[in-house]
Amino acid sequence: MDTTLSTLSNLAVYIALVVVGAWLGSRKGIRSRPLVWVGKLQFVALMILIVTLGVNLGANDEVISSLGQIGLAALLITVLAMGGSILALTLLRRFVLRLNHVGLPRGSEAGGASDGPSGGKADNSLTKWIIFAVAAGMLAGRFLFPPELTQHCGTVINFGLYLLLFMVGMDMGRQGTFLSDIKAAGFQVLLVPVAVCLGTLALAAAAGLLLPLGVKDAMAASAGMGWYSLAPTLLAPYSALVSAVAFLSNVMREIFSILLIPLVARYIGYVECAALPGAAAMDTVLPVVVGATHERITIYSFTSGVVLSLAVPVLVPAIIALPL
Repeated sequence: MDTTLSTLSNLAVYIALVVVGAWLGSRKGIRSRPLVWVGKLQFVALMILIVTLGVNLGANDEVISSLGQIGLAALLITVLAMGGSILALTLLRRFVLRLNHVGLPRGSEAGGASDGPSGGKADNSLTKWIIFAVAAGMLAGRFLFPPELTQHCGTVINFGLYLLLFMVGMDMGRQGTFLSDIKAAGFQVLLVPVAVCLGTLALAAAAGLLLPLGVKDAMAASAGMGWYSLAPTLLAPYSALVSAVAFLSNVMREIFSILLIPLVARYIGYVECAALPGAAAMDTVLPVVVGATHERITIYSFTSGVVLSLAVPVLVPAIIALPL
């Protein structure tokens, strides 16, 4: 009961921070200014989270002794979860949205059919920073920091998460066009993140049948939907091992997405590109999606990323609470 109340309380704080940030960012006085410091502050908050999480993992003997198992588990969960999301979104595109390969209604003139992948390339330097930060944190937690210091990691992680959620909300508010874009694309665009979520969880559950983690923990690890800074934080009080798998799996999802999106666009479909990165489809991987497809796919990718990002703080605690 106490755990449930604590989870609900934390969820309320997370949502409140995003809402307050979005409201503040939507003010005319804020939106009219460049505010370069918003992105820089987000980066600082993210580095605080990742380094501290790395320290916390490095200081955990159970995690260190199971690194080989964690890596294989994370890889299998990632591959199956991404495959499931593509399959679910392909079925949605073909039989519900009734869109062709390039995301146009069937029967329309293929004005974009020749818009093959343009080879757009995103700046993936953030992913490199993330990998470096967690590796440095784990080494520091393992070999440098005493237990008296590492026991405070949870507090630092919480404050870093609060700052990041507020800044993410503020950035969303400053965009100012999300609701109008949804209206223009139609209500069915909201089915895209639903399909991505269902496909991810279904095949992650299948991975759990093959792993010592089990179905519940495999689903919890995949429920981060690529949000590698939030999902492991939510899972840390539940299990350090599952938190580590979730972190590796969600980082892998972004890296694999950057590599595979051009191939998916060419051989499977433009809309399916929004499935690969999960929550990252709204930010770091969005330029890859647009570069490999077309600007009209932006609404599918951005909407899916936003909805999945908002769903992660609900999905992860809900899966943890399942009586499995």
